[in-house]
Amino acid sequence: MSIYGINSALWGVYTSPENGQQLREQPDDYIARFDLTPQEATAITAQDYAALLDMGAHPFLMYKMALRLEGRFSIEFLQRYLGRLRGHQLRDIVT
Repeated sequence: MSIYGINSALWGVYTSPENGQQLREQPDDYIARFDLTPQEATAITAQDYAALLDMGAHPFLMYKMALRLEGRFSIEFLQRYLGRLRGHQLRDIVT
């Protein structure tokens, strides 16, 4: 498992609209750029934020990737996003 690889993939989507588009349209091509296990790659392409959190992904990067893929903020988006994380605990994160 590579927390660096996971966070790098999330960062790439957060910082680049083009990467977000590639993840939506050609997920295998986007994911291939990173050193990820098959489970990590699946969690990113499926936008499985609960699994990503459990794997050690940084919550800020997860949220920013979700927002990029959504295209805009809305209360409905936030409710869906937080609903996916219900029951999961935030670990101690140090940046």
